Amino acid sequence: MPFQSSTREVKIIQEARDSFTFEEWLDVLMNTVGLNHERYSLRQKLVFLTRLIPLVECNVNLMEFGPKQRGKTYLYRNSSYYTRIFAGGNISPATLFYNIARKSLGELALKDAVVMDEISKVKFSNPDEMVGKLADYMESGHYERGPKRAVSTCSLMLMGNIKVEAEENGYVPAEEFTYVLPDDVGRKDPAKLIDRIYGVVPGWELPKISMSTYHLSRGYGIASDYFCEVMHEMRKLSYGHVIDQEVELTGDYTIRDEKSVRRITEGLLKLLAPSGSVSRSEIKAIMDIAVEYRNRVNEWLHILSPGEFSKKKLSFSLK
Repeated sequence: MPFQSSTREVKIIQEARDSFTFEEWLDVLMNTVGLNHERYSLRQKLVFLTRLIPLVECNVNLMEFGPKQRGKTYLYRNSSYYTRIFAGGNISPATLFYNIARKSLGELALKDAVVMDEISKVKFSNPDEMVGKLADYMESGHYERGPKRAVSTCSLMLMGNIKVEAEENGYVPAEEFTYVLPDDVGRKDPAKLIDRIYGVVPGWELPKISMSTYHLSRGYGIASDYFCEVMHEMRKLSYGHVIDQEVELTGDYTIRDEKSVRRITEGLLKLLAPSGSVSRSEIKAIMDIAVEYRNRVNEWLHILSPGEFSKKKLSFSLK
């Protein structure tokens, strides 16, 4: 029988964080999820660890695009058993929301995070119902199917494989994101779903995981079973007061923009500053990521529908 953690005490990890510098803590987390921190730059570590946000923050909707073999599925399979991964294939309303015949809840009501890998290969058995209910759930955290009305805190991570090309400063996408979406979404009203995405993770910046002796962890990290339980418990915590104390959002924010940036920031604070104590340089690094991810969504929306979504740039200032 596999070893299982006997404690979910978040205080242990909060106290431990104070014994490390910011960069040392990033290294600990990279080793915890099974990767060699020496093979990643500071920027790449931050990008990689944002993948964990759906595991620590409720009702976060993220999307990641990148080439294959960047560790996307590997991370969710090995970090938490509170996830459900759909690797392409058919997804029905009964599986995701509620099975009317069996009177049983779907995965959204049972898991911390639902991951749709290879999103371009996902097929919805009832596209009109699925896309509508999914968009409504992403907005409100509520859904209805048949006689069942449900509220869930499950987060969503949608992941797609894209082609990239090399430039002087690294790799960049070689195709437009919309073409990676399922036909059921791309043919209808993609902007409706995309606007409910909080941020786009630039998976194309991450290195390919190849040799185990080169990329897999050889250092010390947090026991994976304990880390899984702590991430689950962290979903109950709020770090909004840290944002209110340290940051002022500037720019043409909509309600969705503000909610997106705050939720991504809270998720990163839980991971990188679990004690709630954060320096100006650390909060700036976290906010840079959160605002960048939402700006990427707004740029995508402007390309899709320039008349409805004007070109804008969100920003922030430290108090």
